[in-house]
Amino acid sequence: MKKKQPARPGRTVIYGVHPVIETLKAGRRQIQEVYLAREPLPQWNLTAVLDAADIPLTRVSPNELLSIAGSPNHQGLAAQVGPFPYVEFFEILSASADQQGPVLILDEIQDPANLGSILRSGECLGVTAVILSKDRSVAVTPAVEKTSAGAAAHVPLARVVNLARAMDGLKESGYWIYATDSTAKAVCFATDLTGRVALVLGSEGKGIRRLVREKCDIALSIPMAGKVGSLNVSQTAAILLAESLRQRLAIGP
Repeated sequence: MKKKQPARPGRTVIYGVHPVIETLKAGRRQIQEVYLAREPLPQWNLTAVLDAADIPLTRVSPNELLSIAGSPNHQGLAAQVGPFPYVEFFEILSASADQQGPVLILDEIQDPANLGSILRSGECLGVTAVILSKDRSVAVTPAVEKTSAGAAAHVPLARVVNLARAMDGLKESGYWIYATDSTAKAVCFATDLTGRVALVLGSEGKGIRRLVREKCDIALSIPMAGKVGSLNVSQTAAILLAESLRQRLAIGP
């Protein structure tokens, strides 16, 4: 058994079975070393995958892995990796011509759990890309990747300094941009969410900033039937993305 090596300075350790496995499968990010305290489910055949990719595997005790990962939620598996592979905004514009799913625009989302949940819903429901505001927003951290169950490894994600300018770029590329607003008269289930659509979601406390809101073409709401009048931002994202996918499936290929 190899002696446990500490994570190298300036490197990131992601943890949990799904984040590590999906990062391996995506092939978008450099992986320096994998740490294993217990074997994952047999269908992943982890040792063979690592051998084929020439990635070192270090077997460690659960306590050692806790020290390496910095979280008890490691599920027996962690990996030392390079920086998260954000894409440039222009890459989203150039790639989106062949995509049919919505683009998500996240205005100052600050809760790692919310961002992770949004990325998981986005990947499962066919999002084309996610755009984050760079300031006063959470970045993709190991905690975000764990919450996303590895979905963060597959979703093209850009960070931009000026969301309003990015929205102008999307409009020039033919996108129709919708704000989410619980008081809006237009209902998402009666709105065409196919084609080139971007959905703007605001921060947990303040919602969408005024300047960003003014760049949107129209605001959409989700009908409510209960006594609580609003949804969490990640729940809102999941509902809108599911409705967009339903509409696209109804149209067919």
